[in-house]
Amino acid sequence: RQDSHIRTLDVAMRRYTAEETALSASNDILIRLKELGLQAANDTLGPDDRKAIGVEMKALRDQLLSLGNTRDDSGNYLFSGTRVNTPAFAENATGKVLYQGDQTQTRIPAGVERTVQFTRAGTDVFSRVVRSDGPPVGFFDALDQMIHATQNSQTNGIQRGIADVTQMHNTLTLSQAQNGSDQQVLMAQKDVLEETQL
Repeated sequence: RQDSHIRTLDVAMRRYTAEETALSASNDILIRLKELGLQAANDTLGPDDRKAIGVEMKALRDQLLSLGNTRDDSGNYLFSGTRVNTPAFAENATGKVLYQGDQTQTRIPAGVERTVQFTRAGTDVFSRVVRSDGPPVGFFDALDQMIHATQNSQTNGIQRGIADVTQMHNTLTLSQAQNGSDQQVLMAQKDVLEETQL
């Protein structure tokens, strides 16, 4: 039984490690997007400069989309909830990004009467943005609006985008912290199991 628990924990640990890598890379991209937003909001820039910034923003947004569809070493999508064979995020014909996973979180036993979260919903990580002036906006919708504002020199839209990205960054940082604490629990439990076996 201990061996089987340890195998389960090893699988979970590899998943958490892959998740940690994706979260960390996503956070770096959001930091860069915020820098570009601040640069674009500068009134000394002309429309052409902003268009160039918009091109880089779009490339970063596409990178975030592919990070949202990261797989673990078994080929399962990390952020699709329990729909592990379905990419978490996909673009429809108009380029709008839709979440295809579910909100279900599965937990796995990590010892006697102890479970840890095993699947994470993409909407918890790449979560909606709550704006003071209306309904929540999807993660990628907010990014697309920021890119559109940048390419069209709309300062208000750029400013709003900067606020959105700050919020996204905070949520992702929380997910990173959760991931770290889950890893701690697993490592502690693994030590307990190995001690028990010994």
